[in-house]
Amino acid sequence: MDDIRPLGRRAPSDWRHVERYPYAAVAPATVPVVEHALALPAFRREYDQSKEGACVGFSSSWAMSILNGPLYDARWLWDRAKEIDEWPATNPGDNEGTSVRAAMDVLRDQGHSRLVLGQRQEPSAADGIAANRWATRVDQVRTCITTGVPVVLGCNWYEDFDKPRRRGDDGHWIGRGSLGLIRGGHAICVYGASDRLGAVRLVNSWGFDYPLVWLPYTTLQRLIDEDGEATLVTDR
Repeated sequence: MDDIRPLGRRAPSDWRHVERYPYAAVAPATVPVVEHALALPAFRREYDQSKEGACVGFSSSWAMSILNGPLYDARWLWDRAKEIDEWPATNPGDNEGTSVRAAMDVLRDQGHSRLVLGQRQEPSAADGIAANRWATRVDQVRTCITTGVPVVLGCNWYEDFDKPRRRGDDGHWIGRGSLGLIRGGHAICVYGASDRLGAVRLVNSWGFDYPLVWLPYTTLQRLIDEDGEATLVTDR
């Protein structure tokens, strides 16, 4: 990437949602070995936040497309999340970010809006969720992937993450070695995990300019511990 893309994820001011709805309370037993990637719909060109701080809407829409199949209006979800989040300064139509928690609240209460031939459809509860939970450990994320459910990760975004590096036949990586400075907050979708590589697989919302990347388990845990939000759908 030649340019520095905007980010847009805000960390919540309180973490009661994580305490009340932990994935650990309902998670299946940790699986011994994970080598799995969920199928990605062919939406990388459409799911490009461009110069907007819309990563929460796009990463959450990626997760819903992986689960349901359709293309969703990520900007609609972004705007609706700003209507209900905790920050008075965030409003529909502006370029402010929001939290993953707010996007999940919208998906539970309003559903999601499909894009069909470039036209936004009325939101439908059938395209939303009934419940989501919050992961706090890498084992929970990797186990979740084996059940066929992606994870939306809201986290600090380090300078290193802007420049994925190819590592032989394993593809592109971020989060190995020095991470540099925190550039802001971003939200991204986890769709795979590999114990062989000790890493999760991520799809970003920067179109084809940014490759599919691996992130080490150790770095993922660090990001979760640093006010990260890692959420997954437990009931549709």
